[in-house]
Amino acid sequence: MKILLLAHSFNSLTQRLWVELGRCGHDVSLELDVNDAVTMEAVELAQPDVIIAPFLKRAIPEAVWRNHRCLIVHPGPLGDRGPAALDWAILEGTENWAVTVLQAEADMDAGPVWAHRSFPMRAATKSSLYRNEVTDAAVDSVLEALTATAPLRPELSAFKPAPTQAQRAIDWASDDTATILRKIRASDGVPGVVDGDYTLHDAHPADGLRGTPGAWVARRGGMGARATTDGA
Repeated sequence: MKILLLAHSFNSLTQRLWVELGRCGHDVSLELDVNDAVTMEAVELAQPDVIIAPFLKRAIPEAVWRNHRCLIVHPGPLGDRGPAALDWAILEGTENWAVTVLQAEADMDAGPVWAHRSFPMRAATKSSLYRNEVTDAAVDSVLEALTATAPLRPELSAFKPAPTQAQRAIDWASDDTATILRKIRASDGVPGVVDGDYTLHDAHPADGLRGTPGAWVARRGGMGARATTDGA
């Protein structure tokens, strides 16, 4: 099968799909989604049987998805919609999550679903979950979608935009350690969680330390420990 991978960048998931699809014998090409003109030219040159979009930051041009089967990899469960699904799953402490492969249509994340896989959530950063559980589930789902004969039409949830800095913000006077860790782990890209003059990344519980919530209680090297309502 001739497959065109359409992606914002050649990230870890896109690289993994490139390898796995090639290993399965497919003829795989790649185009970075820069703008409509570049994407449409790439489709015209490749003449793919299917277009797979593992990582996009904008909608596929209508002229493309109306004339070609376009499969979107969405890091969320059936019916989930929005550009920051994994962020919300971590922020809300979800125990199980999923990846769906759906067909591009006019409404974002609203097309028929050709495959999906669920997985248990670890207490980990977004990037770690994405490179491991999400990627494994995405590869399995894409391979299934290529041979599926009938899609699902799940009930759709409301479109959920990316969480704002206000929604990620830490309230040191009331947030416990687990809540703070979820907020930072969900925001481990750029810019992280903005907290005064700092942006917070790579947080871990500081066992055995306590203090007034919000106060810095220890420093070592380039690291600092800050008290929470139930620890640090």
